[in-house]
Amino acid sequence: MNTIPLFGPYALRQLRPEDAADIFRSIDTQRRHLGRWLPFVAETHCVEQSEAVVAGMLADTANPVYTIRDGGAFAGLIGFKSADAEKHSVEIGYWLREEQQGKGIMTAAVRALCGRAFTQMGMRRIEIRCGVGNLPSNAIPRRLGFRLSHVEPRGEELSDGEWIDLNVYVLER
Repeated sequence: MNTIPLFGPYALRQLRPEDAADIFRSIDTQRRHLGRWLPFVAETHCVEQSEAVVAGMLADTANPVYTIRDGGAFAGLIGFKSADAEKHSVEIGYWLREEQQGKGIMTAAVRALCGRAFTQMGMRRIEIRCGVGNLPSNAIPRRLGFRLSHVEPRGEELSDGEWIDLNVYVLER
């Protein structure tokens, strides 16, 4: 299935090569919003970089990625990372355009991916990592019943060179 309905006009659609232009446009027009927590934003300067990243994501068939759509419009990105078939574990990563936040879209999207991870991918453990200070992002796994497993000290370097701690949330089946 290429499209997963969420609610209202919102849906997940499997990532396609032509999505690179929308992804780059979002990064380029929302650098301040997205760049605070996403280190790759500062290093993304042209659509060709987004095309290369999308090509890499599409080549990684163990970790499907989806665009979040508001009708036909691009609203964000969500996908699986670090799938480990032996450990039956996978991580979910996500980001959303600023004007789409606070509507319940990402909570619905994460819920949908959790369902796929457990039922279609055979996973038993799902992780989400969030910058300790990124309160909206941290609220999503909490809202969905994930437990805070631990804090990963200096887990990610931001684009300004600051190292931040990451909250690691876990949902187990």
